[in-house]
Amino acid sequence: MDSQTVSSSFSLELRIVKARNVFVKTCRQVFVRCYISTASNQRIRLDSQEISSDSNMTWNQTFSLNCSGTPETMRSLKQGTIVFELRSRSAATLISRMSGSKLVARAEMPWKDVVGVPVHEKWVVMTAKNSYVYNDEVKPPGIQIATKVEEIAELKTTKAYNCGCMDCGCNYCVDYDFFALGAALAYTEAF
Repeated sequence: MDSQTVSSSFSLELRIVKARNVFVKTCRQVFVRCYISTASNQRIRLDSQEISSDSNMTWNQTFSLNCSGTPETMRSLKQGTIVFELRSRSAATLISRMSGSKLVARAEMPWKDVVGVPVHEKWVVMTAKNSYVYNDEVKPPGIQIATKVEEIAELKTTKAYNCGCMDCGCNYCVDYDFFALGAALAYTEAF
């Protein structure tokens, strides 16, 4: 008897391009921290490389993630968010590593904004930690990101074998079938 299961998966490429309108003290290192929500109410944390606050604030760093699960899992995942934090710390020393980083600005973006769009590039406007009031002359901080999401839905068919072996319910005999097929192909290729 055959049984069928539907499996869904997607791959996410997230590229942190650059930041703008960021004001931090000099001699600071700046980086972007991302929190990506999962279907099990946990978060994946990704940190970009650290760059000097005196630089042009360009990372151009890409993260790649693969996720698989049931269609229900994927639907609940799409209800979540991606959180972006712009963080800073003192110049990279052992003491600054132990003291941690400070939040400069934060933004939240729903998954639904990136799913279903082949390549999505945008500026994410952030809110500064100190709740600074922005006007026409002073713009809020932001980071430029690019995302690429590929979704795949698969229908998997598994065959139930009644082989009579001692390992009832396992795929032990199926492995032998594949081994025999592989050996037969190797044998025909040799001649």
